[in-house]
Amino acid sequence: MARALPALLAVMSLLLSVPARAKVGETYCVGGYAGTPPNVVAACEQPEVVRLHRKWHEHIYVTDGRGCFLCYDEVDDTCETVFLARNPDYREMDPYECARLFGEGLRSGYLLAHVIDGKSLTPPPPPPPVQLETKVERITPGPYTAGDKLSAVGAVRDGQGVLRRIPGGTFRVTDASGKSTDHRGTVQPDGTVTADFTLPPTDSARVEFIPDKPPLAPDETLRTAVSEAQSLKVEVCGLRARLVQPSAVAPETLVAGQATPLRVSLFDAAGQQPVAAPAGLSLSFTVQVEGEPTQTLAADKELSASWTPPASPRPRRVRISAGGRAGERVVCPAGEATATVSDLGLGFDTSDLPRTCYVGLPCRGTVVLQRPSDPGVRHRVDELLLDSNVKARMEDTGELRYEGPPLAGDRYEFLATYDKPKSASWSLVFQTPRGPVTMPAHEIRVRPQLKLELPEALDFGTVTAGTAVTQVCQKLDFGRSQGAEEHRWELRAEGLEGCQARPVLSFVNTLGTADVRALVPLLGIEALDPKERWVHICLEVPRCAGDVSPDSAVLRVVPLTPEFKAQEKSVRLRWKVEGRGFLGCHGAWVWPALALLGFGVLLAGFTQPARFPSGASIRVAGSERGMRQAATILLLDCPGSSPGFFRDARLALHGDGEVNGRTRNALILLRATRGSGVVLAGSGPLEQQDRRTLQWEPVTDLAQGHVPSPSVLYRAGGTYFKVEL
Repeated sequence: MARALPALLAVMSLLLSVPARAKVGETYCVGGYAGTPPNVVAACEQPEVVRLHRKWHEHIYVTDGRGCFLCYDEVDDTCETVFLARNPDYREMDPYECARLFGEGLRSGYLLAHVIDGKSLTPPPPPPPVQLETKVERITPGPYTAGDKLSAVGAVRDGQGVLRRIPGGTFRVTDASGKSTDHRGTVQPDGTVTADFTLPPTDSARVEFIPDKPPLAPDETLRTAVSEAQSLKVEVCGLRARLVQPSAVAPETLVAGQATPLRVSLFDAAGQQPVAAPAGLSLSFTVQVEGEPTQTLAADKELSASWTPPASPRPRRVRISAGGRAGERVVCPAGEATATVSDLGLGFDTSDLPRTCYVGLPCRGTVVLQRPSDPGVRHRVDELLLDSNVKARMEDTGELRYEGPPLAGDRYEFLATYDKPKSASWSLVFQTPRGPVTMPAHEIRVRPQLKLELPEALDFGTVTAGTAVTQVCQKLDFGRSQGAEEHRWELRAEGLEGCQARPVLSFVNTLGTADVRALVPLLGIEALDPKERWVHICLEVPRCAGDVSPDSAVLRVVPLTPEFKAQEKSVRLRWKVEGRGFLGCHGAWVWPALALLGFGVLLAGFTQPARFPSGASIRVAGSERGMRQAATILLLDCPGSSPGFFRDARLALHGDGEVNGRTRNALILLRATRGSGVVLAGSGPLEQQDRRTLQWEPVTDLAQGHVPSPSVLYRAGGTYFKVEL
């Protein structure tokens, strides 16, 4: 209750400030909003409010120091001349400043004041819950083939079909293999989002629209974050159908209610060589009028059809294409024809009108009046415009700029210089004996001029080679600039010849993870965060070597808005990188490598030496006759029979008949060899008995290692033995 009291008192003061006598023209609405300015859903845009006004537009943001509100009026500056003039506690505030000071708004259903002709209206009841729907509203008609350039339109609408303006959106095209490509769209004046893309080589494709999350009122929900996919069949085109009437080259103006001929010519698959109509050709025209269901008209044998445009009090866009089949061959459209339809056959080319102008700079744009191309219809329109009763009226936000007969050349130029930020609205109306022909109001955001102020230098200080890029960062702060968040930028690092360190832009990508982008040769920035008007410039330093920034190292910051390109700034870049020694630089792999090598050596030292075979044995006796009763001794059972570190297993035969690992004063050494063998070694002497003659013969290869023969009796001094494997 305590928090509601100030708002209640504010509303009462506003109501008291309204005179009892109604004053025509004193009409405005001031209310809250949901979202972060300037992308918001305003209370004064509720359908219950809008339907009470013939003209209605967002004029300015206002504040009482505790929060921001949006003021709407009937395109006549009443927000300033009445509301602000009579409520001195309120003042105008820039929408981006509202975002910085007060953050996201959550009051899209709160009306501070709604006044019509000086009388305050009772606030409408809270709106019912609304579910918003994401849709792919239109794709260039087919049939399609790989490589075709298509256009798609996406939108977010409520249950009544009313468009919800969104900050932007992306179209995702997925081929038959599942590979996806995203195409960023462009927001149109009517709130839809459009994008052009090329069909990939595939036999089918799906197109989805992913809107940037729109600001939502408390009673609103977005049903799905991604639209339902539109499936396209991709075929091989055998022919192309090119519109001849209306022309696909020059836009035409059509008259509502008057039969309009449609005609095409056939070309080869490349769209280059004309061809005759083949047998079995089935061709149809696809006609899409803005705000109307799509129509399909069958073509006759002359490749033509007749279409009558629907009533259009205001000019509307028409798109026409043709396609079909000729037996097994597919006839694809060779582009679309775009025309304008209106009741009188007049249209308006507004492509030259700006969407944004700047305080103190000329704001200029030309509207071209379009007349029908058909000679018969053109003659009647020309006569109509020559009628002395026909008047052209040009207005700029309710202010009359021209009123008089239609101008020669059909060109109507708007030129204004605004002294403060506002929402301007340009309109052009022709009053004729047959009724008015009105150009849709053209809204223009009048914004403060860019005043770019940046730090003279970014000094990264002294850092050690190999430091992570995210630890060597500086803010490129646009905070002292005016209007920086409203412009696109180009950043490029220059003068880095001979440098090993490289400046990069650090940011958080769409996956929510840290990422960097090189500033060489250049990098484009679409927009700055209006709340945090800076970007992080980081330094990628060499891993080992030292580096010092040259005097020529600078960061060029270039605004891409043509009016302000001259404000390009150069920010000096300074750094010093201290190099590291060999171990300091390569220690990360040298020490583990040495440790691994040491472990390998240790492992090999114990696993590579030869071991005695498991069945190897020896019998030892003090005489030849004693060998008959001598017991068999397994070599592995003898003390000291295990191998050592990089030492093959060995045993010593002593004069007392002992077999153990003590090799000092040994008569004979028994050494294990690879391949499960045993050799005899030592200084000797060693003799072996010839099994045929029973004579004793010296062993001559004892120094090199004698391989004992099975069942051969050996004698070393007075000790007799046999080795069995």
